[in-house]
Amino acid sequence: MSEKKSLGIYQMASYGAPSLPLSMVGLPLAVYLTPVYADSAGFGLSLGFVGLVLALSRIFDGITDPVIGFLSDRMRTRWGRRRPFILIGMPVFMLGVWLLWIPPIEFSEVTLLGLTFNTGYPYLLGVLVIMYIGATIKDVPYSAWGAELAQGYNERTLIMSWKEAFTVSGSLIGAMTPAIIVFWGYTKPTDNVYFLTIALVIIMPILIFNMLAVVPEHPVKENNNSRLPIRESFKYVWANEPYRKLVIIFLFSTIGSAMTNSLSFFFVKHVLLAGDLYGFYLAPYFLSQIVAIPLWFKLSSRVGKHRATMVAIFWYALWSCFIPLIAIAPQEWFTAMELSKLLSFLPDSLMVGLNAQFEGIPTGKFALFIGVMCLKGSAIGALSALPYAMAADVIDLDSAQTGKRQGGAYFSIWTMTRKLAYAMGLVVGTTAATIVGFNSLADPINDPNSAYSLLWLACLYSIVPAIFKFIAVPMLWSYSLTEERLAQIQAEIAEKAQAANAAPV
Repeated sequence: MSEKKSLGIYQMASYGAPSLPLSMVGLPLAVYLTPVYADSAGFGLSLGFVGLVLALSRIFDGITDPVIGFLSDRMRTRWGRRRPFILIGMPVFMLGVWLLWIPPIEFSEVTLLGLTFNTGYPYLLGVLVIMYIGATIKDVPYSAWGAELAQGYNERTLIMSWKEAFTVSGSLIGAMTPAIIVFWGYTKPTDNVYFLTIALVIIMPILIFNMLAVVPEHPVKENNNSRLPIRESFKYVWANEPYRKLVIIFLFSTIGSAMTNSLSFFFVKHVLLAGDLYGFYLAPYFLSQIVAIPLWFKLSSRVGKHRATMVAIFWYALWSCFIPLIAIAPQEWFTAMELSKLLSFLPDSLMVGLNAQFEGIPTGKFALFIGVMCLKGSAIGALSALPYAMAADVIDLDSAQTGKRQGGAYFSIWTMTRKLAYAMGLVVGTTAATIVGFNSLADPINDPNSAYSLLWLACLYSIVPAIFKFIAVPMLWSYSLTEERLAQIQAEIAEKAQAANAAPV
């Protein structure tokens, strides 16, 4: 491990760059999938059943992760053990994304074996399975590769910060797209995902081929050359206490994130009455994440990744508390914050077009919501980048114990847990919203949901997810794998490697 050279800026950027197209479609998957399939302006399916289909596909997706991780750890080819999987998974993933957002068929009611159902449900499940299989084949080895690129405590954080910067940049592109195309008359979620899908098919192959050519995959150096059976391999992984804590911590955090993402569009449309302006909210929200990432990196280098993550959770929860207050406040309180007044400094020619877009929409409450969400969103970068860097650290602890490099096994369990947790969050969020009487197909102006259901929607969108994230705080407080401890572990690994090299053959 000591022979590894630090990566150059271009190499780190090339490793992180494929995250850009992934997040360009990752954002629609997170916030547009339920609107496209369960909104009156989309395919008009039931929100509850769409949430169930999404959960089932995520469960299948999670089960495949350990298999790919195990195979990736044991693959030996002239091109490395991670590259072949990424190359195979890319076209499968792109096919699934294309079929998801641009269906070649019209959905309709059919009767089979006495059961009447919409063909949209089995179609959605099928294309999600295709897409998630492709994603698993490329994503698990991709994450494991990143963990193996660097050795130092802070260098790993830097690599993951590059990755997160491209992730958030892709999300920003995905967020700004609807805000831009709205001026050409494209206001529906289906319009947004159409353009983003075309961009994915063009950009992803270029960035992935560049990464495969530029980023080194270091030769596998293990102090123990024996093959561990898959059951024993994962037994060692789960016996790793810091890793086990990480999995539990971010299981609950992911449940909260899934609830927020699945209900985001419906909150803006039905509570704020600003569904057509949804794209205008996403752009500044993700821009705040990009701006904050360097600040979180500096904080983590001073106080440690686990402490910085705790601060991010508190910051996230603080601003989440304001969301229901904005929801229940009368619209009259926000007249002075109407976007037409806040943006009055713009040229008259531009204001004419903006006022046409804002006509009939109470934008005052929406403007304050954007401000609060930017403050809240500034924590998201930390809650994404720091956990991945911490997960990379715990792999060294396993290497010291087993003499193996099992990054694939570690990240497969990591992604499996997050996917299963995301499935649970989708079910909890969409089912709870349905139970409290929320109807996603209702007209928010002419036939609105009850005040009771809308208040609950606001809480399910903000307060409840923050509570899930707070569960992580006690375990983060006692997290033991600090920078000093990691340096000791890496020194032990280096000593064992030197002893193995010096031993007679």
